[in-house]
Amino acid sequence: MQNSTPSVVILISGRGSNLNALIDHAKQTGAYQISAVISNRPAAAGLALAQSAGLDTAILDHTEYESREAFDEALASLIDQ
Repeated sequence: MQNSTPSVVILISGRGSNLNALIDHAKQTGAYQISAVISNRPAAAGLALAQSAGLDTAILDHTEYESREAFDEALASLIDQ
């Protein structure tokens, strides 16, 4: 069986303090690879943190969806990409 590093997508909505800890942990341990960071708030400060770490980022503004279900569906589709 082949051993592979899991790839994760991190969801943020603010300044990215948890994101910073996850970036540091991934670098220190190699336990996972961060493939992208997605924010539901266009002005989230954590996006700049992710970009400075060389991570792909995306914004999916939750206010542009009529319902939570519609947002969740769009989010799942974006994560799958």
